[in-house]
Amino acid sequence: MRTFFYICFVVLALSSCHQKIKVDFILKDATIYTLNNYNDIVQCMAVANNSIVAIGNNEEVLSHYFSDSIISLKGKFVYPAFIDAHAHFFGLADFLGECNLYGTKSIQEIIRKLKTFRKNNPDKKWLIGRGWDQNLFDNKQFPTKEALDSVFADIPVCLKRVDGHAVWTNSKAIEIAGITTNTKVKGGTILLNEHHQPTGIFIDNAMTLIEKHIPKKSKKEIIQLLKKAEAVCFHHNVHTIHDAGLELWQIQLLDSLIETGFLKIRIYAMALLNEGNLNYFIQHACIDKKNFKVKGFKIYADGALGSRGALLKQTYNDWKDKTYRGLSLISYDSLKKVLKILYDKGFQACTHAIGDSANKLVLQAYSEILPAQNNRRWRIEHAQIVDSQDIRYFQEYHILPSVQPTHAVSDKNWAIERIGNKRVHFAYCYQTLWQQNKILPLGTDFPVEDVSPLKTFFAAVFRKDYDLKDTTTFQAQEKLNRLQTLKGMTLDAAYAGFMENEIGSLEVGKTADFIILDFDLMNISEKELSEMITKQHNEKH
Repeated sequence: MRTFFYICFVVLALSSCHQKIKVDFILKDATIYTLNNYNDIVQCMAVANNSIVAIGNNEEVLSHYFSDSIISLKGKFVYPAFIDAHAHFFGLADFLGECNLYGTKSIQEIIRKLKTFRKNNPDKKWLIGRGWDQNLFDNKQFPTKEALDSVFADIPVCLKRVDGHAVWTNSKAIEIAGITTNTKVKGGTILLNEHHQPTGIFIDNAMTLIEKHIPKKSKKEIIQLLKKAEAVCFHHNVHTIHDAGLELWQIQLLDSLIETGFLKIRIYAMALLNEGNLNYFIQHACIDKKNFKVKGFKIYADGALGSRGALLKQTYNDWKDKTYRGLSLISYDSLKKVLKILYDKGFQACTHAIGDSANKLVLQAYSEILPAQNNRRWRIEHAQIVDSQDIRYFQEYHILPSVQPTHAVSDKNWAIERIGNKRVHFAYCYQTLWQQNKILPLGTDFPVEDVSPLKTFFAAVFRKDYDLKDTTTFQAQEKLNRLQTLKGMTLDAAYAGFMENEIGSLEVGKTADFIILDFDLMNISEKELSEMITKQHNEKH
């Protein structure tokens, strides 16, 4: 049997080579999933100065190390701490101060929640909420301003869709924004009714027309909400986040809060692609601190499928405009130009691409900049619908698809309506994508989805609703196995953020960033995990 014991050798002035070395603490009698190159499972781990100095079986570690704190875990399960490879930390913070509309199944339910929120927050100048999804309504149609006007005529209302790519507003908000029939915006859509008046739905870049008028939160309020967001992440055993797209002021605020220790969470941030961010980081280079890094740029190629902003090769199956294929948020020439700058300056490109047309354009643009088999780790965020003819780019140019398994489960009941039976087979193809580079970083896109890594694990492994109310397996051939999923939430996610030498697995020399669970993710049954997630979900709500 391979020896599982690894020691970090140091020069010590010891009178005997058999003298034990004191460490801060030792975990023993555990089931430790190391996720090292051999996927070893061991019993014991010694930690000093927040680094792993030894890991192996009980006898081997305890014969060389001692501590005043030796903890018997009595068979409990130890994993590398979870990493969310695509999330929105500021988005979660904002959401915690807004009206929660997730899971609402009717306009009437939304109105009731908004009334309660306004009663509890009488000083708010705007009524802000997030989480509605017209696909959960009986008619599956976009709502209109009239429903909000009938109840909230005296206060502007702005409600962000679940995917963050559309807002629903009332007439008061439209009036404040000065939007008319003739208002146009590049890379966005203002839906109009039969009288050619705005319906209250603004998609992608059109959202900014409304959102720029919302009063800004104070710095104190933002900091308090960020602390609450951190607590939510830690509650779910998420210790590291890839924050997918930040403004410069957000980056600088996070940097200061983490530097001073106010925030303990580790963040790998992507700067939003805009002129200000680009100029700043070209001048100052990346940020590469222990718990805060900015090495990549977040680029948007298209919108989202749920709000019909995803850029498709063919038209949408369920939209009245039979020529409509979605939104292009950046031209091919502009994309190539900025990619060349990022490559020359050593930055990572992280491009949001949902539709098959957007994915093809981004993959082709990457291939014209990147050499074959490079180590730049450029990413496609979501890679939601990828034509089988375009999959090859991922392997040939070592491009990383960064995906969110809960999207597949959330979208499965309506995605086929959007794109039809044929194209849906090229959507949410996680096993196919994993096969390209044997690396698949996993995230949640919170607050679009729940922060819960257990829901991510369930969706990836079982491809079903976590509550098992619908036991149909969605595209069973695209399931990930348990080890693929666990690595996607740890080591693969660390790799996607250039942190695999620091975190993501439990090995000598790495940071002792681990979690302890009472259950074994690698063996727990579908039913048991479902019951556990359902209980946690119900307790939260």
